[in-house]
Amino acid sequence: MHRRHALLILMLLCLAPLLVGCGHPWKTTRQAVPNPFYGKGRFAVVPVAFLGTTVGDISEADWMADKDAEQRQSWQEDKSAINEQFTEALMAETASEDAVVVRAVSAADAPFFIRANVTSYEPGIFTGVFNRPTVLKATVQITDPAGTVFDEVLLETAAPASLFNPSSGGRARAAAKELGKLTGMYVLHRVRGDD
Repeated sequence: MHRRHALLILMLLCLAPLLVGCGHPWKTTRQAVPNPFYGKGRFAVVPVAFLGTTVGDISEADWMADKDAEQRQSWQEDKSAINEQFTEALMAETASEDAVVVRAVSAADAPFFIRANVTSYEPGIFTGVFNRPTVLKATVQITDPAGTVFDEVLLETAAPASLFNPSSGGRARAAAKELGKLTGMYVLHRVRGDD
């Protein structure tokens, strides 16, 4: 009897870390009730914003202050690539009978708009010996065309630094792609009325 009890406790302890990962990969900070997206699957995505973004533990402006012209240009290219990877992954994830996401051109594009703002960027580091992943944190809102917020979620993704992905720009693109995928999952979750 004691042996079975001990074995059961051991099994529960082994499974506990797996259960912690259950649930949604987003943190909901605002959600409209009743669900205005249920069964309505047309959305427009606006370009990713970088308003109030921190890099590491300082503001983007302070981080850029000691960069040369080439490094500043590289960061602008990274931001454009983050937008593109996010948008493409979001559109691919939602491509189904339930939803469609288009690029926003005008207020008439869709009844709902997806607006992502990168709030934090940790470039990470790859040295071969000491490695730290690149981390992107974003606030994603679903709004009406005028900007009234219905839903808001917080997302965080990371791309590991490795020999196969040594550059911070490459890792930022990978993390942005994952952000787009997670945003697409959230949109489908709401369109389908999943709980």
